[in-house]
Amino acid sequence: MEPIERALAKARRSRHQPFVATVVSAPPRQPVSPVYSTTRIVPADPLALKREHVIANRANDADAGLYRTLRAQVLLWLAKTGKRSFAVVSASDNEGRSMTAANLAVALSMDVNQTVLLVDADLRNPGVHKKFGIDPTFGLDDVLQGNAAIEKCLINPGMERLVLFPSRSPLPNGAELLASPQMAQIATELRNRYRDRVVVYDAPALLGHGDAIGFLPYVEAVLLVVRDGVVRPDEMARMKELLKDCSVIGAVLNGVV
Repeated sequence: MEPIERALAKARRSRHQPFVATVVSAPPRQPVSPVYSTTRIVPADPLALKREHVIANRANDADAGLYRTLRAQVLLWLAKTGKRSFAVVSASDNEGRSMTAANLAVALSMDVNQTVLLVDADLRNPGVHKKFGIDPTFGLDDVLQGNAAIEKCLINPGMERLVLFPSRSPLPNGAELLASPQMAQIATELRNRYRDRVVVYDAPALLGHGDAIGFLPYVEAVLLVVRDGVVRPDEMARMKELLKDCSVIGAVLNGVV
């Protein structure tokens, strides 16, 4: 059975948990408490978080608990493999990919052992800043076009250990920019700059415009989001072909009752 099929099979077997994987114990690490001296601090808008269903930081929310379960298993997978960056991917734009990426990034940042960078790599339809109700001055689109440095784009949304790297303006040539040498250099820098950082990419949909195809080689792994009953067999076959050379962490199966 191929990695995607195994991941989906595990997700279906645990219909009330978003992700299941074989994990190993991670060694203890020193707590991380960053000081944001250069990164802009723009507190997230509570109304936007509620509207966009970013709930992972809610202490007594049952659904938030699912994201914390997902966090634990993703962290253990990363510890086992030694990887520090991954993209959250889906076949199309209506499967909860961006919501999953945002909630997982928040949940990961609540663990005291690392910092988290959430990167909006969906240049055609950027939305990470909307999830947090933030209006960015610069974004990944500006960096790729040579109009800003990475440092100018980073925003702490008032959540400890979490930094956002948004995209600001939709770009029709997103596929070319994501596959460019500049993007490869950015991904390498983001992965290697801080030893205790986990980099989460909200990636474009795999099918449709093909923006993600040239970008996937720049990330170390993928986490697949599938809305139950939405992806057709031919789309699943195409997605499996596109991800055949990727390390698949697992699958989040949305819309399961």
